[in-house]
Amino acid sequence: MRVDPDYVTNLVGSLNQVTANEQTLTEELSTGITVNALSDNPAAAGENVLLSAQMNADDTFSQTATSVESMLQVADSALGNVVTQLTSAVSLATEANNGTLDASNEQSIANQLTGIRDEVLSLANSSYMGQYIFAGSQGATAPFTLNTATSPATVTYDGDDDISYVQTPTGQQIQTNLPGDQIFTAAGADVLGTLNNLIADFSSGAPSAASVTDLDSLNTALNYVSQQRVVLDDSITRLTAAGNYNTSQSTQLASAQDSLIQTNTAQVASQLSSAETQQAALTQVIAAIDQQGTLFNELQ
Repeated sequence: MRVDPDYVTNLVGSLNQVTANEQTLTEELSTGITVNALSDNPAAAGENVLLSAQMNADDTFSQTATSVESMLQVADSALGNVVTQLTSAVSLATEANNGTLDASNEQSIANQLTGIRDEVLSLANSSYMGQYIFAGSQGATAPFTLNTATSPATVTYDGDDDISYVQTPTGQQIQTNLPGDQIFTAAGADVLGTLNNLIADFSSGAPSAASVTDLDSLNTALNYVSQQRVVLDDSITRLTAAGNYNTSQSTQLASAQDSLIQTNTAQVASQLSSAETQQAALTQVIAAIDQQGTLFNELQ
């Protein structure tokens, strides 16, 4: 009996193919991933690269957004405290201007206004994670410096006018800061300058001729700070919305990636069992043919 050599070659080729398939299925089960190399599924591997890149971008934005939003919350809280302080200053200046207080009380109000000025100055120099939040891009430098050598005292701004933005994954630009000179020393709404003027107005024990005008200026400054605070509140709202969208998108991308490359354990286990059965059957056939060939040679 002679065995067709092509038949044996085909059987061996089939055995090799089944063995390779078995190894692939075993790897899929052990790693839980169907695409372990580009050759496994070039299209899926390429799509997985794109998904991974988008997920990394989303993760980077999430980290940035969390830090920026925390900083904006600090800035918003600081401005909220400034509004509270200025509201108190308006009440004090109004009382000092009503013409019923004696010199001692006028000077007491000047002292209270000094305390408010110092508190507002401290808030204007607020920092977050070691960076001054109202200094523009000069975060390492305290933005405001007080000089009490003159009367009224003066305040200088050592930051800059740079406005920063963060870009969301959808391409939105969200403002992430307010330079301090736009809040505390703005032309026509000079918070610190007006407080210094009011302190000087009442320090002598009697309202100066400019005290009423300075009180009007303080009201204007108070309204202006409230308006500037709206800018921060809008940025916080938009960042929160972008963060929520980003979280939702990341979840969707992760699900898509799982569907693309994660192993269907039950299905692959069934395929592996089938491959193992085929391998055993082919091995037996080849062994039987080999045995028959040896017997035939011995009989000749």
